[in-house]
Amino acid sequence: MRCLGILAGPRKGHATDKLIDTVLEGLKERGGEVEKISLYDYNIKPCTGCCACHKTGKCAINDDYHIVRDKVEDADVVVFGSPAYWCNVTSEAKKFMDRSGVLFEMKTMGPKRTKDKPSKVVLVATCGAPFPLSHMMGIIPGVMRAMKEMFCRMNAKVRTIYAAGMMDPDNSLPSKRLMDKARELGRNI
Repeated sequence: MRCLGILAGPRKGHATDKLIDTVLEGLKERGGEVEKISLYDYNIKPCTGCCACHKTGKCAINDDYHIVRDKVEDADVVVFGSPAYWCNVTSEAKKFMDRSGVLFEMKTMGPKRTKDKPSKVVLVATCGAPFPLSHMMGIIPGVMRAMKEMFCRMNAKVRTIYAAGMMDPDNSLPSKRLMDKARELGRNI
């Protein structure tokens, strides 16, 4: 089982990254072949809305998106994580998601997945606001909604995990209880 972790946040070693790592550890414990990348290490340009992906099945922009897309299409499980930026995903996550029209074929009733992989997805979200404000203000629901819009259309089994109250980016890490939950999620997806 090929497992791909994608960090869509700029801070390696912080809350989002730690949760992704822990889910991947659980996947590795059950025999998964694990790889992790950061979108911030790739040059992914914004979508231009040219619709070439719908006409040709390929994105017309020549950059690193194709590298990441190939990794996603080869993975059985994708663990995708983004911190909250104004109740949404980061700009790097949004660029990746906007460019991912190439993963779908446009039908009358909307996009249809063109491949069977990934068959399972874990979505990870983090934010600075503590619970329940993280939900009352729509922060975690906004991030999850954005990620689910793309990943749920893949007809993959989607699971989620989040960490609220990560106010201090240098010192806030998910609790041991949450890390245990993340590891168990990886073991059982």
